[in-house]
Amino acid sequence: MKVVIADDEPLARERLRALLAEHPGVGVVGEAANGSEALHVCAQVQPDLVLLDIAMPGVDGLEAARHLSQFEPRPAVVFCTA
Repeated sequence: MKVVIADDEPLARERLRALLAEHPGVGVVGEAANGSEALHVCAQVQPDLVLLDIAMPGVDGLEAARHLSQFEPRPAVVFCTA
């Protein structure tokens, strides 16, 4: 499974990356610090799953998810927020 992590906190991205590394068959194929970056990365790598923080500068996670719903193939989205 190809995963993109989008969170404006580097430590949060690091923690999610470490948790996912424990699962065979799951690979982080991209990371982003805001919603705009997440959309750009997702357009390039076509992930199966996007882990999105809700509160990010610029384009937030909710807006990014709205745009991701138009992608084909459409990735699954899980909101990860503190």
